Amino acid sequence: KKYVMLYFSAKYCPPCRSFTPLLAEAYNAHKRHLQTSNVDGDEIEVVFVSFDSTSLEYNEYKSTMPWPAVPFENLWRMGIKDSLSRAFGIRSIPTLIILDGQSGDIVTRNGRSEYSNFFQGEYEVPSGCLVS
Repeated sequence: KKYVMLYFSAKYCPPCRSFTPLLAEAYNAHKRHLQTSNVDGDEIEVVFVSFDSTSLEYNEYKSTMPWPAVPFENLWRMGIKDSLSRAFGIRSIPTLIILDGQSGDIVTRNGRSEYSNFFQGEYEVPSGCLVS
């Protein structure tokens, strides 16, 4: 993958529930664009890192997302949520960290406002503008 996006979020968080559909729309538009165009595009994968405290919340919220997630059990039992949060300095959610898919280097910590610079295809961004 060209980019890997770590999406730190939770069902209990209203701003997260507002941002997730926007990110999902961009993600799906990008996938469609890559499938239907003859243009080379950057392959992108989003990975959900949940801050939910119960598996019920996690499963309900995860069902709204078209991308993979760190399994709930691993987030807590293996400490993945805490170690990733420390490594990337997560202080609030939702946060979208964009990494170089080859090196793992941080491309931007501000993916929530910059995601439309990475996804191709047609989708709406919060301003109401159509990106293509």
